[in-house]
Amino acid sequence: MSRSRLLLCVHLLLAGAGGAFAQTQHFADPTASSRARCAQLVEFWDRHSGGKGEGSGGMDMPCKSAVADCSAGHTEAGIRTLEDLLRRNGHTVPPP
Repeated sequence: MSRSRLLLCVHLLLAGAGGAFAQTQHFADPTASSRARCAQLVEFWDRHSGGKGEGSGGMDMPCKSAVADCSAGHTEAGIRTLEDLLRRNGHTVPPP
């Protein structure tokens, strides 16, 4: 997945989460916050690990799978995969 396609996915995830912040309800939308968390972790991965070097294949399969899970509404699985991927690569998982 190219960097521009990844960023598009992140922006789409964030756009979906943005509606929750505009609501005037007194409770948080767990789906929107989960989508925002997915987007946060994908962006962190891209900034710190993804696409290092020219000609790199971009994201590895676990990250692609996590993005697909998040996009399909399986945010908990996507978040779990992204957090595990970050830890395995020596990163401290950012707080939500």
